[in-house]
Amino acid sequence: MNSATNYTPRELLGILRDRGFEHLHFTHPPVFTTADVTSLPEKIPGADTKNLFLRDEKRTKFALVCVRAETRVNLKELGRALEMKGLTFASPEDLLALLGLIPGAVCLFGLLHDTENRVAGYLDQSIPDDSQMQNHPLVNTETVVLKASDMMRFCLEVAGHQLTRIEVPVRG
Repeated sequence: MNSATNYTPRELLGILRDRGFEHLHFTHPPVFTTADVTSLPEKIPGADTKNLFLRDEKRTKFALVCVRAETRVNLKELGRALEMKGLTFASPEDLLALLGLIPGAVCLFGLLHDTENRVAGYLDQSIPDDSQMQNHPLVNTETVVLKASDMMRFCLEVAGHQLTRIEVPVRG
Protein backbone atom coordinates (compact mmCIF):
# COMPACT_ATOMS: atom_id res chain seq x y z
CA MET A 1 0.00 0.00 0.00
CA ASN A 2 1.21 3.52 -0.58
CA SER A 3 2.40 5.52 2.41
CA ALA A 4 -0.71 7.70 2.57
CA THR A 5 -3.07 7.81 5.48
CA ASN A 6 -6.21 5.84 4.84
CA TYR A 7 -9.15 8.02 5.70
CA THR A 8 -12.22 6.72 7.48
CA PRO A 9 -15.73 7.54 6.28
CA ARG A 10 -16.10 9.85 9.32
CA GLU A 11 -12.94 11.74 8.39
CA LEU A 12 -14.12 12.03 4.78
CA LEU A 13 -17.51 13.39 5.89
CA GLY A 14 -15.66 15.86 8.12
CA ILE A 15 -13.62 17.06 5.14
CA LEU A 16 -16.79 17.52 3.08
CA ARG A 17 -18.41 19.49 5.91
CA ASP A 18 -15.34 21.57 6.77
CA ARG A 19 -14.67 22.48 3.11
CA GLY A 20 -18.29 23.51 2.55
CA PHE A 21 -19.32 20.76 0.12
CA GLU A 22 -23.11 20.55 0.16
CA HIS A 23 -23.98 16.89 0.44
CA LEU A 24 -26.46 14.38 1.78
CA HIS A 25 -25.39 11.29 3.73
CA PHE A 26 -27.22 7.97 3.99
CA THR A 27 -26.44 4.77 5.87
CA HIS A 28 -27.82 1.44 4.67
CA PRO A 29 -27.12 -2.29 4.60
CA PRO A 30 -24.04 -3.29 2.58
CA VAL A 31 -24.44 -3.05 -1.20
CA PHE A 32 -22.16 -4.80 -3.65
CA THR A 33 -23.89 -4.16 -6.97
CA THR A 34 -26.04 -1.47 -8.55
CA ALA A 35 -28.97 -3.90 -8.24
CA ASP A 36 -28.43 -3.94 -4.47
CA VAL A 37 -28.73 -0.14 -4.40
CA THR A 38 -32.06 -0.15 -6.23
CA SER A 39 -33.42 -2.69 -3.75
CA LEU A 40 -32.74 -0.49 -0.71
CA PRO A 41 -35.92 0.44 1.18
CA GLU A 42 -34.96 4.14 1.31
CA LYS A 43 -34.79 5.92 -2.05
CA ILE A 44 -31.51 7.79 -2.30
CA PRO A 45 -31.69 10.89 -4.54
CA GLY A 46 -29.34 11.65 -7.38
CA ALA A 47 -27.86 9.67 -10.23
CA ASP A 48 -26.97 6.16 -9.18
CA THR A 49 -23.41 5.59 -10.34
CA LYS A 50 -20.98 2.74 -10.66
CA ASN A 51 -17.24 3.07 -10.56
CA LEU A 52 -15.00 0.86 -12.66
CA PHE A 53 -11.44 0.32 -11.47
CA LEU A 54 -9.47 -0.70 -14.55
CA ARG A 55 -5.91 -1.48 -15.64
CA ASP A 56 -3.97 -2.05 -18.83
CA GLU A 57 -2.52 -5.44 -19.73
CA LYS A 58 0.91 -4.61 -18.27
CA ARG A 59 -0.52 -3.29 -14.98
CA THR A 60 1.31 0.01 -15.51
CA LYS A 61 -1.74 2.24 -16.06
CA PHE A 62 -4.83 2.37 -13.86
CA ALA A 63 -8.11 4.21 -14.32
CA LEU A 64 -11.15 4.85 -12.17
CA VAL A 65 -14.18 5.57 -14.36
CA CYS A 66 -17.49 6.79 -12.92
CA VAL A 67 -20.61 6.21 -15.05
CA ARG A 68 -24.35 6.03 -14.54
CA ALA A 69 -25.31 2.69 -13.01
CA GLU A 70 -27.29 1.57 -16.05
CA THR A 71 -24.45 2.26 -18.51
CA ARG A 72 -23.23 -0.83 -20.34
CA VAL A 73 -19.61 0.09 -20.97
CA ASN A 74 -17.76 -1.14 -24.06
CA LEU A 75 -14.39 -1.92 -22.46
CA LYS A 76 -12.60 -2.45 -25.76
CA GLU A 77 -13.61 0.99 -27.06
CA LEU A 78 -12.98 2.57 -23.65
CA GLY A 79 -9.46 1.14 -23.73
CA ARG A 80 -8.87 2.85 -27.06
CA ALA A 81 -10.28 6.14 -25.74
CA LEU A 82 -8.05 5.98 -22.64
CA GLU A 83 -5.06 4.73 -24.66
CA MET A 84 -4.84 1.67 -22.43
CA LYS A 85 -4.05 -1.53 -24.32
CA GLY A 86 -5.73 -4.69 -23.02
CA LEU A 87 -8.08 -2.81 -20.69
CA THR A 88 -9.59 -5.04 -18.02
CA PHE A 89 -10.79 -4.85 -14.43
CA ALA A 90 -8.03 -4.42 -11.87
CA SER A 91 -7.63 -6.96 -9.10
CA PRO A 92 -8.93 -6.58 -5.55
CA GLU A 93 -5.26 -6.46 -4.49
CA ASP A 94 -4.59 -3.48 -6.77
CA LEU A 95 -7.79 -1.83 -5.52
CA LEU A 96 -6.64 -2.15 -1.92
CA ALA A 97 -3.03 -1.18 -2.64
CA LEU A 98 -3.78 1.89 -4.76
CA LEU A 99 -7.11 3.20 -3.45
CA GLY A 100 -7.39 1.61 -0.01
CA LEU A 101 -10.76 0.12 -0.97
CA ILE A 102 -12.38 -3.30 -1.14
CA PRO A 103 -14.71 -4.63 -3.86
CA GLY A 104 -18.19 -3.19 -3.44
CA ALA A 105 -16.84 0.08 -2.07
CA VAL A 106 -15.15 1.39 -5.23
CA CYS A 107 -15.67 5.16 -5.34
CA LEU A 108 -14.15 8.39 -6.58
CA PHE A 109 -13.41 9.35 -2.99
CA GLY A 110 -10.81 6.56 -3.03
CA LEU A 111 -8.57 8.84 -5.11
CA LEU A 112 -7.87 10.54 -1.78
CA HIS A 113 -5.64 7.56 -0.94
CA ASP A 114 -3.69 7.64 -4.23
CA THR A 115 -1.02 10.14 -3.20
CA GLU A 116 1.34 8.94 -5.94
CA ASN A 117 -1.22 9.74 -8.69
CA ARG A 118 -1.02 6.26 -10.21
CA VAL A 119 -4.76 6.19 -10.96
CA ALA A 120 -6.34 8.47 -13.56
CA GLY A 121 -9.90 9.55 -12.73
CA TYR A 122 -12.70 9.92 -15.28
CA LEU A 123 -16.31 11.07 -15.10
CA ASP A 124 -18.78 10.19 -17.83
CA GLN A 125 -20.11 13.22 -19.72
CA SER A 126 -23.64 11.85 -19.36
CA ILE A 127 -23.61 13.07 -15.75
CA PRO A 128 -24.18 16.85 -15.94
CA ASP A 129 -22.12 19.13 -13.67
CA ASP A 130 -25.21 20.41 -11.86
CA SER A 131 -26.79 16.99 -11.27
CA GLN A 132 -26.64 15.19 -7.97
CA MET A 133 -24.69 11.92 -8.00
CA GLN A 134 -24.27 9.08 -5.54
CA ASN A 135 -20.91 7.71 -4.39
CA HIS A 136 -19.84 5.58 -1.44
CA PRO A 137 -17.75 7.39 1.17
CA LEU A 138 -15.04 4.67 1.16
CA VAL A 139 -17.41 1.94 2.43
CA ASN A 140 -20.41 0.19 0.89
CA THR A 141 -22.69 0.73 3.90
CA GLU A 142 -23.07 4.45 3.26
CA THR A 143 -23.80 6.75 0.33
CA VAL A 144 -22.99 10.43 -0.15
CA VAL A 145 -24.92 12.53 -2.65
CA LEU A 146 -23.33 15.69 -4.05
CA LYS A 147 -23.22 17.60 -7.32
CA ALA A 148 -20.96 16.25 -10.04
CA SER A 149 -19.18 19.61 -10.16
CA ASP A 150 -18.47 19.33 -6.42
CA MET A 151 -17.12 15.80 -6.88
CA MET A 152 -14.78 17.15 -9.55
CA ARG A 153 -13.73 19.97 -7.22
CA PHE A 154 -13.21 17.53 -4.32
CA CYS A 155 -11.00 15.29 -6.45
CA LEU A 156 -8.87 18.23 -7.57
CA GLU A 157 -8.68 20.30 -4.38
CA VAL A 158 -8.66 17.56 -1.74
CA ALA A 159 -7.45 14.38 -3.46
CA GLY A 160 -5.07 16.08 -5.90
CA HIS A 161 -6.57 14.35 -8.96
CA GLN A 162 -8.01 16.00 -12.03
CA LEU A 163 -11.18 14.17 -13.08
CA THR A 164 -11.32 14.13 -16.85
CA ARG A 165 -14.69 14.28 -18.57
CA ILE A 166 -15.03 11.52 -21.14
CA GLU A 167 -17.72 10.16 -23.39
CA VAL A 168 -17.79 6.57 -22.22
CA PRO A 169 -18.43 4.18 -25.12
CA VAL A 170 -21.44 1.93 -24.59
CA ARG A 171 -22.21 -1.55 -25.83
CA GLY A 172 -24.90 -1.70 -28.50
